[in-house]
Amino acid sequence: MSLHLMLKSLKRRKVVTGLLLLQLAMTLALLLNAVMLASQTHASLNEPTGLDMENILQVQLKPTTPELRKYPALSDLLERQLAGVRAVPGVIAVAYSNQGPLLQGGNNGNVFKVGAQERTNLASIPMYFVSADFFQVLGLTVQNGELPVSPTPLDGKVQSPVVLTQQLAEHLFAEENPVGQAVNRGPVAAVVSNFYGQRSAEHVFNNSVQVAPLYGVDWGYSLLLRVEAGSADAVRQQLDQVLRNVDTNIEIFYVRSLAEQHHRLYRTEFGLAVLLTILAGLMLLVTMISSYSNAHFHALKSQQDIGIKRALGASRQAIFVELLAEGWLCTLLGTGAGVFVALLLNKLLATVIVIPAIPLWLPLLSISVLMLCVTLATWYPARIATRVSPATATKTL
Repeated sequence: MSLHLMLKSLKRRKVVTGLLLLQLAMTLALLLNAVMLASQTHASLNEPTGLDMENILQVQLKPTTPELRKYPALSDLLERQLAGVRAVPGVIAVAYSNQGPLLQGGNNGNVFKVGAQERTNLASIPMYFVSADFFQVLGLTVQNGELPVSPTPLDGKVQSPVVLTQQLAEHLFAEENPVGQAVNRGPVAAVVSNFYGQRSAEHVFNNSVQVAPLYGVDWGYSLLLRVEAGSADAVRQQLDQVLRNVDTNIEIFYVRSLAEQHHRLYRTEFGLAVLLTILAGLMLLVTMISSYSNAHFHALKSQQDIGIKRALGASRQAIFVELLAEGWLCTLLGTGAGVFVALLLNKLLATVIVIPAIPLWLPLLSISVLMLCVTLATWYPARIATRVSPATATKTL
């Protein structure tokens, strides 16, 4: 059958054909974006973070009384909490921090090399104010310089030394030695290995750390613990009671491993990937059922035409291929429209989440998968059509 005749045949069933084309377009759009979102989420969850995810715990908490949320009562509370947590069996090191790693947003600001602001200025760089054991807890290695060993008061008179991650130091100072030079936050004391700070499009490893007291924690703060391998659960179970024994005037929001925090960071993408995958699977199933029903109904209604063709010498194989070809043509038309729907859906998703653009090869692969599914769905009706006897069909003439 020629292309013109196949299009004419589909036009005669325009309502059913239109619905099938819509199903094919929506199925392809959901399938493409589900694959892209799933691959993006998988890559994000397996990207290097520079952190020992399973053996570092984060406790997010806040004092419940205004006095304890401000220096100097806050400083005393932190020292007592650190001492109490250090005594827990399985704890290797503990540090306080104004925020933990692996966050979506948080405390940040711009950083630039003094004297070269226009060339080096970077916005939204995470600012960590921590105790000296912070680097041991996260397992950061010193690349250059020496780490501060005690907090420097941020009183406006003496600037606290700054520790930069390697990626940030390279951006600010290129090939120069950053140690001893100054950024707008203070003099650079050391450069440490990269770690995942706040989630952003490009600069997740750019972090600025200062060993300094916490002067106010109206939004809470973090205690970060490095624990012995295999002891995370046992330590976690004791933390609530240990911290409340130190002082009951605290609210503990959560205790998580960094692995759990990492998964929560991408839970939106993970949830959408699961949802789109389920919807794409259901749409694919519905499309196969619709293709089967459409082909089966068409084969039954066309028995007379098929009988005439058989009487005129058409082989069973030719009838079989002809019916499959109609399904292939319908699939190509539907998926052709589906590519544009997929691109539109991809742009809409990109406005709320991070999702990569659809590469050229993926629509071609997805169209091939749909072609295979439609072929399987229409194979049995096409086989039934080949059984029409010329003598039986011509009796209706």
